[in-house]
Amino acid sequence: MSKIISVGTAVPQYGTKQSAILDFMIEAYNDDTATRKLKILFHHSGIATRYSAVSDFNNTRPENKLYKDDQSAPNVEKRMEIFKENAVSLAIEAIHDSLNKLNTTNAEFGITHLITVTCTGIYAPGMDSVLIKQLNLPVDIFHTSVNFMGCNAAFHALKLADMIAKTEESARVLVVCVELCTLHFQPKNNHDNLLSNTIFGDGAAAVVVVSDTKAKQHHQSGITMNGFYSLLLSKGNDLMGWNITPLNFEMILDAKVPDFIGDEVNDIVLKAGKKFNITPDQIDNWAIHPGGKKILDTIKKKMQMNDVDLQCSYKVLAEYGNMSSPTILFVLNEIMQNGLRQNENIFSIGFGPGLSIETALFTYDE
Repeated sequence: MSKIISVGTAVPQYGTKQSAILDFMIEAYNDDTATRKLKILFHHSGIATRYSAVSDFNNTRPENKLYKDDQSAPNVEKRMEIFKENAVSLAIEAIHDSLNKLNTTNAEFGITHLITVTCTGIYAPGMDSVLIKQLNLPVDIFHTSVNFMGCNAAFHALKLADMIAKTEESARVLVVCVELCTLHFQPKNNHDNLLSNTIFGDGAAAVVVVSDTKAKQHHQSGITMNGFYSLLLSKGNDLMGWNITPLNFEMILDAKVPDFIGDEVNDIVLKAGKKFNITPDQIDNWAIHPGGKKILDTIKKKMQMNDVDLQCSYKVLAEYGNMSSPTILFVLNEIMQNGLRQNENIFSIGFGPGLSIETALFTYDE
C-alpha cells in the first residue's frame, strides 16, 4: 500500500473578490445580454474569491498582462508565454508548503520520482524539466507528466504514484498539479464561456506519496490509498472538454453537466463501493471535486447528504473557485487539516472530459 503523507497548496498573488471580477467581466463583454446572464451566474456561483496569475481581473489592475490598453484579445502564444513565466514558481511554492508540513526540506527529503500535471499550458522542455533544475533534483530522477486530462487529472497522477510506491518501497514520489485557468479568458457570449469565466481560478497543489512501509519507518501519518475506480460515461462525451483555438484553450462546459452527474452519482458510488468493498454508510468523509455549486448541490440532493458531508468541497469552491486539477487536492488538504481519526474513510470523486469519472478510497492511518 502507499500513503499520502503531505498535501501542500499555493495560489498566485492576485486574489480578487467575485464582485470585482464581475465588474471586470461586464466591462469586457460590453453587452447587455451577457451582463444579465453573468449577474445571474455570479450570484449563484457560491464563490467569494478567485486567484489569478495576472492582475487584469483585479479592480486595482496595476499592470494588465492579458488585455493591454487597446483591449485587443491576446493570442494563444501570448497566453502560453505567461503560463511559462508563472507556472513553475507557483509549483515550487506548493512543493515547499508540502515539505514544510513534514518539517523537512527538498535537500533533506530526497525526492525520487516527480509527476507534473496541467491542462492549461504546454511547452517543452516542460515543467518537470524546469523543476528538476530549480529544485536541484538528480538529473537521472524518474519524471513524467499528465497533461490535458482536465479537472480529474490529479487522480491519474495519484494512481501512478501509488503504483510506484507499491513497487519501490524506498520511493519518495512528488505529484505537482498547476493550473492557470484564468489565462484563457475571452469575452465570448455563449454559455460555455460565460460559465467558465464565472467559476475558474488559478492554483497549485503538491502531494508527497511514500510506501506504507516507509511511512511506518519514519512514524509518518497520512491517508492510505486503498484503491481507484474509473468510469467513462461516453454518452456525456460532448458535455465537457476544450478546443485549442488561435486565441486560447476554449472550454466546453455544457449546462447539462450537473444534472448528468446527478443522474449517475448513486450508481457510480455503488459500483466503486463494490470494488472497494465498502458501502455508503461506511464512508466518514466525502471529497467531491467542486466543479461548480450546482454540481455539489445536485450530488448532495441525489445522495441525501447533510450539510457537513460536503463542507470542505463548498469551502474550497467559495475561497478559490474551481482550479481544475489541483482542486480535489485542496479538498483533501481541508479534510486532513480538520483532523481525522484512525481508520476514517474518505471517498473521493472527480469529473473530467469525456465524460470521465474518477473515484478513490483513502483511509487515515497514524
